[in-house]
Amino acid sequence: MAILIMKKILKIVLIFILATFITIQFFQPEKNSGEISENHILKKEQIPENIRSVLKNSCLDCHSNQTKYLWYHNIAPVSWMVNKHVVAGKSELNFSDWGELDIFGKIATLEDICKEVERNEMPLKEYVLLHKKAKLTDDKIAELCEWTEKLGLEILVSIEK
Repeated sequence: MAILIMKKILKIVLIFILATFITIQFFQPEKNSGEISENHILKKEQIPENIRSVLKNSCLDCHSNQTKYLWYHNIAPVSWMVNKHVVAGKSELNFSDWGELDIFGKIATLEDICKEVERNEMPLKEYVLLHKKAKLTDDKIAELCEWTEKLGLEILVSIEK
């Protein structure tokens, strides 16, 4: 008798969990999938191919208006987590708005990029777990920091002209 009651309770609980899972699929966040505008860093700056590749693989999904979604990013609650990371990433730095930054904002941002990757704070560990190409080797970090320093100097020189 007790076993039958337990089986019924388990069945009700499983049906409830399944119904909840199905229901939450109807509540999806808006996708972050705009076009690359004229203000985007890829349009505003001349970026070497190796750095362009690093930006595309490790940065732009969360730090631009162009997130590349994988199939499981469409399943709640994963979709909510991805959206949270994108919103947070864009609030810190949005490469799609690069052209709108003033000169000092660009220089400060370039310095921050180097600091974040040197400290292994970016890209996020959770992101790298799911996107193997995003992992930055010591060589890639050095290349990225060298590029940020070079671009920062080019921007400073442009002020003097």
